Amino acid sequence: MRVCHVGFSRFPGVGAMAMYEHSRNLAKLGVDVHVIAAGEKQEDREIDGVHVSLLESHSVKKRSVYPLLFTCKLLSHVRTFSDSEFDIIHVYHFPGSFFLPLFLRNKGRKWVFFTTSGPIRGGITSHAGWKLQAFESRFFDHIILRDKSHVSQFKYRKEKISIVPIGADLSLFSPGESKIREMYGIDPEEFLFLYVGNLHPARRIETLIEAVGMVNKERSARLMVVGNGGTQILKKYSEAAGMGHVIFTGKVPHDDVPLYMRCCNVFVSYVPRTPEFDIQPPLKTVEALACGLPVIATDTLGNRRFITHTENGFLTADDAVSLKNAMIELMENEALTEKLAKNAGKSVIDYDWRTIVKKMLLPTYEWLISE
Repeated sequence: MRVCHVGFSRFPGVGAMAMYEHSRNLAKLGVDVHVIAAGEKQEDREIDGVHVSLLESHSVKKRSVYPLLFTCKLLSHVRTFSDSEFDIIHVYHFPGSFFLPLFLRNKGRKWVFFTTSGPIRGGITSHAGWKLQAFESRFFDHIILRDKSHVSQFKYRKEKISIVPIGADLSLFSPGESKIREMYGIDPEEFLFLYVGNLHPARRIETLIEAVGMVNKERSARLMVVGNGGTQILKKYSEAAGMGHVIFTGKVPHDDVPLYMRCCNVFVSYVPRTPEFDIQPPLKTVEALACGLPVIATDTLGNRRFITHTENGFLTADDAVSLKNAMIELMENEALTEKLAKNAGKSVIDYDWRTIVKKMLLPTYEWLISE
């Protein structure tokens, strides 16, 4: 089987996690995999057994002219391949990706549309984003989604839609030692909450900061925030509120994220309960559980896919008071915290990327090309 993965993102990179894990694990299973992605310069490389063609793009911002420019380069690049070069051409959706199967239909036996998640900005932007994805998906032979909750956005589709969920690299995300506390001068006995993720204003991380401020009126605790996208705004918010117990690390390399997870007492998987976030697959929730962490998570549809309340995690509403109450509960209830930690890793054992690719993605490909 010869497969081509196409995405408008850096490779490897946080924005291309699914493409990276899918491609390298397919290669481990003996599949001939070619990836075409966006690079800071044009080059061909071999990465983890995958042949990677990087097409130059100065930005991977989807709400810009760059997806169109990337698509033009893609059309020219893929035309160089012979007809039916690939059994599967698997496209990770970006604006304009429908031009590929429209103009290059003969380059692959089957064209697959894959969307990692829906738009999260809310309102008319998210509505338009889903409409765009539904329109573009019509040019593909098959749709793969990460969660059943996304199926309704493609209700025009009468034939089967495959579900291939998110996962975690369990060889990377696992319990272990960490020197991160020492690096930031945090006392080993101090109770530490951790948030990892994008800090875009739509995520309302100031609510989490406010909750920790409430906690500190009763118990001493700190919050470490790992990520970027709105760091300076949140720093100013924290400083104005006199919350010196919040540590902002900025962006850290993905392979270092487990070290940050291992240094905390409780991981907080927080997103507001809006229609856009409610159905988002919570990648960081899975990774934190894999590290054996007690997890406080917003009670969204996405988080309920992985967390059973008071069994392997703690579900809460998205307001500051509810978050604060959940934090105090785990700080004071040591037996519950230990129970959540004990059950965490076991609850996501089937969500290793290798397992997902072997048992879900590869059989989907095999079924498609056997039709």
